[in-house]
Amino acid sequence: MVINNIIKYLILFDFVTVSSWGLISPIFAIFVTQQIINGSLKVVGFSSALYMVSFSLARLISAYTVDRKLNDKQRIILSTLGSILIGMTSLFYLFAQLPFHVYLLQALNGAGFGLRYSPFMNLFTRYIDKGLESFEWGLNAVSVSLGQAATAALGGLLAEKYGFKVVFLLVGIFTLVGSLIPFVIYKNIPQNKSF
Repeated sequence: MVINNIIKYLILFDFVTVSSWGLISPIFAIFVTQQIINGSLKVVGFSSALYMVSFSLARLISAYTVDRKLNDKQRIILSTLGSILIGMTSLFYLFAQLPFHVYLLQALNGAGFGLRYSPFMNLFTRYIDKGLESFEWGLNAVSVSLGQAATAALGGLLAEKYGFKVVFLLVGIFTLVGSLIPFVIYKNIPQNKSF
């Protein structure tokens, strides 16, 4: 069983980008209630809702665009731009002080994930190895899940020992470094597949 290089790099891309957010996801509510002026569980709830609305809108708009207007190399660029937005959002959290900041950043984060996922899913589906479809989708899901499990535990320890700013900084750095992985994929896209 041989997995092609494009799928390997897509799995690595998903692993690094999504796993890095595992550092903050389980402790995000604590950050909002303890570090944001007038932060509350209500702010956590509304910011989560804004994230999902933004994600959903960006996902639908980018899905339409990805399917109808972009070639494979343009899909890689869109997914990379979404990941860069995700990484920058984490770094902007270093300056967040008010509920409005949290709302804005959650909306940006949702848009980034929405822009990232549509082209990612399209590329993964197009380049998946015939006869290994379930295995490769499963390998991707398991790698992301295990990555998030490890980073969730680590994120709590880091936040307790060093504070939330260090955690957001690490999330931003890992996400932005992960955003470089698609450039390797870009070079591996055969010319006859980019239409």
